[in-house]
Amino acid sequence: MRYFVALLPPPEVVDGLAAAIARVSGRPEPRLRWSSPPQWHVTLAFLGPVDPAVRPALAERLGRVARRHPPVEVRLGGAGHFGGRVLWARVNGDLGPLATGVRRAAARAGADHGDDRPFRAHLTLARVPAGTSPDLREVVRELDEAIAGSSWSAGAITLMSSDGGPAPTYRVESEWELRGSAASR
Repeated sequence: MRYFVALLPPPEVVDGLAAAIARVSGRPEPRLRWSSPPQWHVTLAFLGPVDPAVRPALAERLGRVARRHPPVEVRLGGAGHFGGRVLWARVNGDLGPLATGVRRAAARAGADHGDDRPFRAHLTLARVPAGTSPDLREVVRELDEAIAGSSWSAGAITLMSSDGGPAPTYRVESEWELRGSAASR
């Protein structure tokens, strides 16, 4: 099992995003592996495998982070891709402090995966199959127009597990309501 901490979009945002994707996902080209709506999330921290002995400390520290941080207003800001391999929806909002708090809490609990890449808020929509190099410009352009603007108040952080594999199954392990005030961050 691999673990990560995420924000989950509400059903109305998922429905709007699914409708936008339906308009472009049926094309024969480019060939993409589209993620399914139950997989959609905004990763705040990827943890990888977490020792069962560490999980109670991780839960305690993530709970503290949630108590200190207020809900965050987020907005989908169009589409893009990472290196022509991953198609994503940009997520705008002041998520940096929350992601930093989550990553620090995981490290202090002993669940640090060592992922030191800068945080880039996004929601993965599709992956490019291995061995292919499609031109994503048209799909990005159409999705960029179709998905920009959906917004929500992210009111909780969620510890998720994934069984890995080509079609991973995600499971909610724990969830903490964001209850802080702007002054408590």
